[in-house]
Amino acid sequence: MVIFYHRLLGRATVIKGNCMSTPLNILITGANGFVGSHLLRHLSENQEYRVTGLVRPTSNLFRLRDKQHRLVFSSINDPMEETIKGFDVVIHTAASTMYWGNSNEIYRTNVDGTLNLVEASIKAGVRRFIHFGSTVVYGFDGNINTDESSELKPFKSGYCRSKAIAEEQLLRFKKDIELIILRPSNIFGPEDTVFTYLIIRALDKGILFAFPKAGESLTSPCYVKNIVSATEKTLKIKEGLGEAYNISDGNDIQWKTYLAIIACQLGKKPPRKSAPVKPLLFASRMLESTYTLLRIRSRPPITPHDIVHVSDDYSFSIEKAKTKLDYNPSYTTEEGIAETVQWYRKYRSN
Repeated sequence: MVIFYHRLLGRATVIKGNCMSTPLNILITGANGFVGSHLLRHLSENQEYRVTGLVRPTSNLFRLRDKQHRLVFSSINDPMEETIKGFDVVIHTAASTMYWGNSNEIYRTNVDGTLNLVEASIKAGVRRFIHFGSTVVYGFDGNINTDESSELKPFKSGYCRSKAIAEEQLLRFKKDIELIILRPSNIFGPEDTVFTYLIIRALDKGILFAFPKAGESLTSPCYVKNIVSATEKTLKIKEGLGEAYNISDGNDIQWKTYLAIIACQLGKKPPRKSAPVKPLLFASRMLESTYTLLRIRSRPPITPHDIVHVSDDYSFSIEKAKTKLDYNPSYTTEEGIAETVQWYRKYRSN
């Protein structure tokens, strides 16, 4: 059974039978998400691949309305063996990206769901499992050109810890399946309605006038089309399996430079004042505690994760990916920001 999402009809239509055949049969989890949707669109355009997206039955499919896409509906915590049968590769992007909230819920998705998926993949005969990790596993105590040999020291939040635990658990299966772990840094780009959109909107409206440490800490931008390119590289490599790879634009810059590039594209002024870290951290913890106490499920305006993430250097080496994956960023950060601001203007007007 093949499921297509129709742009014109705005609903899912079921079509029996296979209508196309390509050498590599790929399943992308979290295909309605920011990164997953970019991967689904890009790989679907290549006739070498037969691509299917896995999404939850309750998922918002607004990112997939531009074209027809082959979709299956399930949760990664459900029994998955029958769903996965027949696929050569699983690209696992699905995750709970909440930086706040109930740690048990986050673990259930990011750890239990990931292990359920990889075990089902092994039983179903999937050849390769590409897991989307994150550079948050290194922690926020200061990173300058940090490489993959560095110790995992995640920040004390459910999200960061869950990403580190998931990686550690996955490595137990590297002899049973061709495992590759990608650790993208600060991903940005069109259709990111959280991190990217909120920063651009704050600059556009002139409400982001101060930044922790005056934006002098390093950040590691990763344009979404670069992580898509890196992922495609992992589909065909024969060496370097069972390992993790940092992925970024390869030109780590200060936050104030990153924000200035966005502001320039918008024709606005970048933040020029320094925001005090300790009071912000205290306020964010109080907000998080209040939201938890009142059982508010929406995102607090700021979280401790937000503050520590931008307060110290956050810079990573991609030399391993360049060498073993033959990865070279196709887009500069400036080019990525230009395309993202164009998207923001259209998204804002809708």
